[in-house]
Amino acid sequence: MNPHIYRVVVRSQISTGRLLALSGLSGVAILLAFVARAADDPVEVATRSMGTFGTNVFAPFIALALGSAALGNLVEDRTLVYVWLRPVPRHTVATAAFAAVISVVGPIVVAVMTVAAAITGVSDLLVATAVATALAVFAYSGLFLALGLRFKRSLLIGLGYIAIWELLLSRLGDWFARLSVRSYPMSILSDATDVSMRLADRSTLASYIVPLAVGLAGLVYTSWRLTRTEID
Repeated sequence: MNPHIYRVVVRSQISTGRLLALSGLSGVAILLAFVARAADDPVEVATRSMGTFGTNVFAPFIALALGSAALGNLVEDRTLVYVWLRPVPRHTVATAAFAAVISVVGPIVVAVMTVAAAITGVSDLLVATAVATALAVFAYSGLFLALGLRFKRSLLIGLGYIAIWELLLSRLGDWFARLSVRSYPMSILSDATDVSMRLADRSTLASYIVPLAVGLAGLVYTSWRLTRTEID
């Protein structure tokens, strides 16, 4: 990994709009936690809240906002060329950008959702929420990093992907559901509390392996794409 490129990408992640989005979604997570704590069945409500909001909304939207911009913005404003004025392997650029996205998105999303899980009072959700959201962040960060490099309007395309594929088509059949990233972290939460949720029926092994594979596939594609992209 190239530390210079890592620092460049980390600095590019910080903006007023993204900080406001993080603050707003964090507030929603905490609010949902208090609602779950006061519910008649806090275990079920908390599990559904952590799954529906944490892995379906918070993790993918923040990963999209930061991941799609990590290299996409540098390409769009033609500044990416300056990070490799000295010859550097293109895969180190991809790895540094991926690490930058993970290191910004991961701690925030995982910490907020783990605190939310603690507020619910459901002890079985603590570790499960931390693991599930971490895997969701890893998968979506790799996916949206690649998307940001490949498409100019990556934010709109990513929003369409989340809304159409993850939230709509995944409900129409098992084939679509198995290609939905969110079903795997949700299964970890469901296993932890024995609360049944739609789509949360993946095997334990798949629940861990598939998100890791998706994130790594995004990283590999980004590396491959950079080797074939001329930046002027």
